[in-house]
Amino acid sequence: MAKKTRSAGAAPRLEALHALGDLRALRAEALALLAAPDASEADREAARAALLRTRPERAAAVAAAIGITVFTAAAILGILAHR
Repeated sequence: MAKKTRSAGAAPRLEALHALGDLRALRAEALALLAAPDASEADREAARAALLRTRPERAAAVAAAIGITVFTAAAILGILAHR
């Protein structure tokens, strides 16, 4: 049995989940729409856009990795300096 809410379009549901900040549900719904054989092209496009919105920025991920590395190195050097 198909969901009745699919006929209304996926974009409003995805926008509502994004507005609520429920990114896990947003990603799950978008992936389900992309996997659904009966989803319209408009729904698939809305799902792709939602997935792109929730993807972390590459620069932020790199900056976080560098920060963690520097912090870890400083902590190790601090421990070794006090021995």
